[in-house]
Amino acid sequence: MRPFASSQPQPPTSRRRGNGIVTMSAIIGSLGGLGLLLNNYTASSLNLFFFWMTWTTLIMSHPPLRVELITTLFVRFVFFLLPALVFTLFDNLLPSLAGKEPYLSSKPSSRKSVSVPTGRGKKKTLQASNVDRGTLFAIFMTLGNIMLGIGVQAILEYIAVDVFRRPRLLRISSTFPYPWDMAKGVAYAMLLRELFIYYPHRHIHKTPKSPLYKAHVHPKCTTSPLNLTSTTPIDYILLQFLPVYIPSIMLSFHLLTYLAFVVVTSIVDVVCYSQYEYLPKAFFVGRIARRVRGHVDSGGKGGYGWIGLLDWVHGTEVSWNEGGVMGVGGGGEGGEGFTQAVRRGVRTRKASRKAQHLDD
Repeated sequence: MRPFASSQPQPPTSRRRGNGIVTMSAIIGSLGGLGLLLNNYTASSLNLFFFWMTWTTLIMSHPPLRVELITTLFVRFVFFLLPALVFTLFDNLLPSLAGKEPYLSSKPSSRKSVSVPTGRGKKKTLQASNVDRGTLFAIFMTLGNIMLGIGVQAILEYIAVDVFRRPRLLRISSTFPYPWDMAKGVAYAMLLRELFIYYPHRHIHKTPKSPLYKAHVHPKCTTSPLNLTSTTPIDYILLQFLPVYIPSIMLSFHLLTYLAFVVVTSIVDVVCYSQYEYLPKAFFVGRIARRVRGHVDSGGKGGYGWIGLLDWVHGTEVSWNEGGVMGVGGGGEGGEGFTQAVRRGVRTRKASRKAQHLDD
């Protein structure tokens, strides 16, 4: 006689529900521990052990492809889609407070005045705008493109593993990489992403007869982070998904390193495409935001890269002078490119050596 044993078996529905809860808790715990890896100097051994246990439980209880797709979707939702929706709604509902009044397409007659207390019995009148159909369309296009990228990722993994019997494109194991290796891998991947964005982007703008030219469209200038992902599916796969996924495959990333790379690029893209005026121009993110704004305002005449390195090398950087006039050139003096800067430096050194020789 076993008094503690249950006489009734557990129904299959409750078992599946319990497995689903364990799965989500393991995913959230593993992705939460990702921050501990990036900051391991302050993480205790107990936290690292907890992260290792949750990560091991996740990869041992589910197929690798399911782990890869669910964690990638979770990261893109938390670090890109959710902040982008918050910024977009804030810009549309209170454009004057967000500093986006000149960029909204809604008519002044459709806006409402809202009084906000500012302290000491004073109030400030703000202009509120309704969310138009274009914003709703951008939200649905963003959701569709993100799901399309997840689908393409699943197809590529299936072809590599099940069809060609090759190793997984992204490594998944219970041993995770060291923080320094993750940081170094993300830095290399950012440089490769610049390479895979610049040349296709420049080719599209320079060849109007190409079929990709018609598919590449710049949404209306509303300075919303959704402008990055609400383009056509071909444009999203070519310029957004593949420049992140291909460098990760080339560098044989661990899944955690790939997720860290997706986190970094998602946060930077959200901040840069928000186009807030108080972003510091000398900072890395501020320069990217300025380059994005210049690319859109110039009609695609320059600013094809992400961090601007290849724009400076090829002389396609968009710049402004003191009078606010936009021009296309490199990042050197007077909008010169890399080769022009090298030639100018050579001429300057020759002139100084010649002057020094005459003085002697």
